Amino acid sequence: MANTFLKPTTIARTAIGLLYRELVVARTVWTDAVNPGEFTGVLNDTVTLRVPARRTARKRVLRAGTPIVNDSSAEYGVDVKLDTDVYNGAAITDEEFTLDISDFGAQVLMPQIRAVAEGVEDEIVDEITAADYPAGMTIDPTDADLLDMSDTDWYKVATRARRLLNDQHVPRSNRTLLVGSAVEEQILNSDRFTRFDSTGPDASDALREATIGRIAGFNVVPSSALDEEEAYAYHRTAFVLAARAPRVPQGVSFGTTRGLAEAEQLGASASFGGISVRWLMDYDYTNTTDRSLVNTWVGTAAVEDPDDPTDPESTVSMHRAVKISEGS
Repeated sequence: MANTFLKPTTIARTAIGLLYRELVVARTVWTDAVNPGEFTGVLNDTVTLRVPARRTARKRVLRAGTPIVNDSSAEYGVDVKLDTDVYNGAAITDEEFTLDISDFGAQVLMPQIRAVAEGVEDEIVDEITAADYPAGMTIDPTDADLLDMSDTDWYKVATRARRLLNDQHVPRSNRTLLVGSAVEEQILNSDRFTRFDSTGPDASDALREATIGRIAGFNVVPSSALDEEEAYAYHRTAFVLAARAPRVPQGVSFGTTRGLAEAEQLGASASFGGISVRWLMDYDYTNTTDRSLVNTWVGTAAVEDPDDPTDPESTVSMHRAVKISEGS
């Protein structure tokens, strides 16, 4: 059987789609907050994300002659630094390519893309777990009022997290409850959990497959990257994931470019849903080996809001996410 090798144009169309379908946690956060092109020429590879000002309405009594009071807009910024190269390289000898590999996409490219997807997931999970949550945005699930017969009632926990986010005026849509394996098990056993037993005919989507259902307005997404007893409730704008595909070098021997503004001539790169990736392939004739590389540059950040929305100089805190863990 002849080798099946994906053409460069096919790579450009499918590689990023494959990567995107493999991502789970990354797709629950803000991936389109920063345009990848904004990183070009910036100091320290850092872009400041502009967060819109929050205004508060005033009132006055009709016919009282009270003058209008004008308020100032108080925008603030969140720095996102592109600082990590997430990649996977593969070397394939002539013998392997000729005698062992019948489907390059399935046997080589897809495992590379899955590895990069897991690397991107680890970056955003590290950002979520390492964020500085104020006491007012943390929940200890072992609190007496959150227990049912000495076991944690995760419906009560979720409604508490919902209240904390509501009190901070966080939008009610696009909320995720990210949970470890032990929490997932307990939630699945809850009578008040709306489970998704079927994801329909398009179950190839990793996020759709991973989302097990809803509870108190949150999409419940389990992740093996968390400790089993951990959970985080957040709006998608609580965390930022920025990704940029590196330029395709002129010396690369094989490929084409699609999906980027740069006029590259060789290699393959594309973007989808705010996530971008590059694929390169060349030949090392000294060792008679093909080399395949899939990579992306990423940066993450937690969005902290001023405690006083009208004063950007006030203390900033995590208001868009809740940490749920024993002893939190």
